[in-house]
Amino acid sequence: MNGLTSRKQAGSPPSRRPSFLSQIGRSVGMRASSAGLTFLLGLVCARALGLEGYGEFAIAVSWMNILVVVGKLGFDTAALRYVAQYRSQGEMGLLAGFVRTSRRLVVAASLLIASGWIGLTILLADNLTPGLSRCLLLAALMLPLIAAIQLREATLLASGRIMAGQLGGVMLPLVLMLLMGAAGIFSEEKLTSAGVLVLNIASAVLTLAVLASRSNEVNGDPVAMEQPRVRVQEWLVVAWPLLFVQLLNLLQNQSGTIMCGFLLNKEAAGLFAAVSRIASVLFLGLQAIGTIAAPTIAAMHHSGRRDEMERYVRRCAVASFGFAAAFALLMLVAGRSVLGLFGEEFLAGYVPMTAMLVGLALGAAAGPVNYVMMMTGHQWDCIKVYGVVTVLGLALGWFVIPAYGVLGAALIAALGRMAAAWALVWYAYQRHGLWSIALPVRAAVRAADELPRAAA
Repeated sequence: MNGLTSRKQAGSPPSRRPSFLSQIGRSVGMRASSAGLTFLLGLVCARALGLEGYGEFAIAVSWMNILVVVGKLGFDTAALRYVAQYRSQGEMGLLAGFVRTSRRLVVAASLLIASGWIGLTILLADNLTPGLSRCLLLAALMLPLIAAIQLREATLLASGRIMAGQLGGVMLPLVLMLLMGAAGIFSEEKLTSAGVLVLNIASAVLTLAVLASRSNEVNGDPVAMEQPRVRVQEWLVVAWPLLFVQLLNLLQNQSGTIMCGFLLNKEAAGLFAAVSRIASVLFLGLQAIGTIAAPTIAAMHHSGRRDEMERYVRRCAVASFGFAAAFALLMLVAGRSVLGLFGEEFLAGYVPMTAMLVGLALGAAAGPVNYVMMMTGHQWDCIKVYGVVTVLGLALGWFVIPAYGVLGAALIAALGRMAAAWALVWYAYQRHGLWSIALPVRAAVRAADELPRAAA
């Protein structure tokens, strides 16, 4: 009897569900805190390490951010769909099986990738500078920790824990800055890029411990209550395409720093990384809206509430574009002052920063359309869009970046983000008859669709 009661409580929605604005406010608040701390961390690292040291740090972290996506195997995005679905349906056995299986597979995959990365870095050590080689080795050690952190965050978000599900983004930079401050007080030696990564590993260990405890509080009782039911093949069929979506999306984001470092120099990589750091404040705001929208979209789709889903997605689009436009306008006014905080040599990034922010703001008008496709089983459409955009971006980069420098890299990033978002808007309309953008555009396109019928 107690098990049945607990099952109903865990699987049913809360009696007083937070309002849309309340959810958006809490999520954006957490992401804003994360973005502010991440920006402050970038500022502290840039000033402490200098342009060359910050470039080494940025290159290593960029590679880690790409490879950690592979290590997660797509299960963090799949968790937004399946955890929300199983909870709404009261399927606690499947919830238990998914949580346990995803954790084990992600740990195994991320450890394997980290081992290969370490071996490759050792083999190529003669072709790398000593500082960059050390940074790559340390970033490889951090990879499994970040993968585990992000998987637990996704599970908490899908369970409706908006604050706890974004705790890692706040804790990681905050703890790292505290450790850097302590190192500066108790050590007379100047911090190096490798030293910052060592402290980053310590910060990740502490963050993972806190998130693991919180995750066990939320999902521990249902998992222990029933015998886990496993559908590994079904989950992998969905998770693998989601992995490719994430990998292509992140490669599109991180390729600018990597290509600037490869085609230009470490100073250019550091400059682009600083520009991206500012743009990430806007991007994190969009992610805040998207990650709380994803479980709701999945639940609405699986319960057949299509019209309600369209209204919800459009509200998210309005919130996304409003946030993006406001931040872009703010940076147009204050961008030079913000870049100057990194150091005088970073002022050259104002024009590239402006180009990137404009592209992100225009893409934000599409709303969380990528989650609409992924949460409704159309992840292959996302793969096609991100695949084409990423390949074109990489191909253009070989010619544009050497000619136009960091500005060329920023233009490619901005146009790629905007093109991908609006292509997915069209796919969402084709698959669901759903528009995630402003009502006048939606009405105009539907009117155009009716013209052939009216003529007939």
